[in-house]
Amino acid sequence: MIVFIIMQRFTIFLHASSKRLSKVQFCSFTRLNFYKFSSEPSSKSLSQLRYRLYSVLLDKDSEKGNTSNSSNIIRDNSSKQPRMNIKLNEEEAKVCEILNNVTDSLKKSRPDLNLTLRIAGGWVRDKLLGLECNDLDIALSSLMGYEFAEIVNDYLRENGYPTSGIGKIETNPDRSKHLQTAATKILGLEVDFVNLRNETYQEDSRIPNEIAFGTPEEDALRRDITINALFYNIHTHQVEDLTGKGLSDLESGLIRTPLSAYQTFKDDPLRVIRCIRFASRFHFKIAEEIRETIKNEEIRAALMSKISRERVGIEVDKMIKGPDPPYSFELIHSLDLFNIIFTQPPEELVIGNIEDPIKGVNSSKIIRWLLSTTQNKLDIFPRPAEEIRSLYLASILTPYTSMLVKDRKKEVPAAAYVIRNSLKLPNQDIDTTIKLFAPIESLHNAAHKNEEISLDRPHLGLIIREIGNKWPMALILSVAIELLPELESIKSRNPNENVLRGIQRYNNLIKRVNELGLQECYSLKHIIDGNEIRKLLNIKPGPQVKEYLQSVIGWQLEHPDGTKDECKQYIKEKFGKEDSF
Repeated sequence: MIVFIIMQRFTIFLHASSKRLSKVQFCSFTRLNFYKFSSEPSSKSLSQLRYRLYSVLLDKDSEKGNTSNSSNIIRDNSSKQPRMNIKLNEEEAKVCEILNNVTDSLKKSRPDLNLTLRIAGGWVRDKLLGLECNDLDIALSSLMGYEFAEIVNDYLRENGYPTSGIGKIETNPDRSKHLQTAATKILGLEVDFVNLRNETYQEDSRIPNEIAFGTPEEDALRRDITINALFYNIHTHQVEDLTGKGLSDLESGLIRTPLSAYQTFKDDPLRVIRCIRFASRFHFKIAEEIRETIKNEEIRAALMSKISRERVGIEVDKMIKGPDPPYSFELIHSLDLFNIIFTQPPEELVIGNIEDPIKGVNSSKIIRWLLSTTQNKLDIFPRPAEEIRSLYLASILTPYTSMLVKDRKKEVPAAAYVIRNSLKLPNQDIDTTIKLFAPIESLHNAAHKNEEISLDRPHLGLIIREIGNKWPMALILSVAIELLPELESIKSRNPNENVLRGIQRYNNLIKRVNELGLQECYSLKHIIDGNEIRKLLNIKPGPQVKEYLQSVIGWQLEHPDGTKDECKQYIKEKFGKEDSF
């Protein structure tokens, strides 16, 4: 209710201002902000608010005139549609002017060329949503991208503009580069030149077996989703919706494919995962046709066999870096794709069992709540973006915490196998995830024990040293795991006593760490090293030296102002008289 009132007042404020948001922009703004405060907004309230916002903000047809920096809409049908403008910033307007001039010059010298330039895909979508995008993909109706980029550079040089080098990106379907691309910079903006394309696919591969110049319509229909199939015509300043669905889907918040979902996914199964990522990025709904198609065993088999695991990992990485990873995970779970995306190790190598994947989804939701709530949160926020990414990756893999995998002569956490083999993510992700999983139980025990009696410096310090500099992240994950039974209370936006007590319990542990000055005790160096211990005790190298070094650290934690000589005396008294020495 509070959020709804705030949004109502914001509506009035916007109406009083200059009506700068388009219909698409405000729908997106409303959708994202409702979700920011509530994981399950009222659809009735949202639709009522949307209607009110439309009526006060979207009367674009009544606006008079049009500037060269704004665009109208072209659809593939003749029905009257609301006018939505793309407003170019100064750099974009200048780049478009330069490209238009180059094209006009080419048409005079090569009248048979019939060249048209369109900005394609994500830039158009983002501009309609009121978002800035510094990457421009320019689709050429004719002429190869590298050749055109060289002509543009000649024009820039002749007219006193700075020029940049041109990178030629050869065809590489595994990285979604199906035609040669030329990459350069114009006035500081990243620009890729590529041709409009038409593709046919092999039965058993997502790599096209035939790629040719296509029409704008063919190119639009071969894209993954309708909101990514919009064009901005540089010469006419018009948005072209050649699928006839992109603008309406952008307005209503729908992820839909230009062709049938079956054909789109059969051609390139990676698009299934991209649908999830874009739905999560903008908090859009996934069309029912897509949901039904993903159940198709042929499509599911293609997901397993036609996509490289590197590409899966890239998409998952973008999800966990995105604005709402838990929504991505929720979609993966609801579409029954967890075991396809986060594939399990071979059964013969497994020790233990995987838990219900919903544990990972719910853990991530609690982490989102801990990160976003303005009250009852932990006293170790905010955290850096890279740590948040690691937390979300670890959270979705928590179903694997009880599973090990046989790796040669040792047993390793199953999560390490998934990260390495199923997602092909860097080794650093493996190391971090294992470090977050390992201390969950010890942090849980420490938080509860600290409630009974304040932990002493050696006890708490050794726990933090065992975890290392990831201890704040491990603590957040431990809280999320402990609060799993209370998820419904958290979602209600009125957390019960168990939630509040759990948060306070871990805050008390954090407070104790700060009181004892242990925040960075993981970097504490041994006041006596291994060689000194061996000389002191007259012993040979061996595993016992590590035990004695641990005692040195324990002594240092208990005596933060102690000297080296005092520590040596302690070690001699404790270990020097043992028979084994």
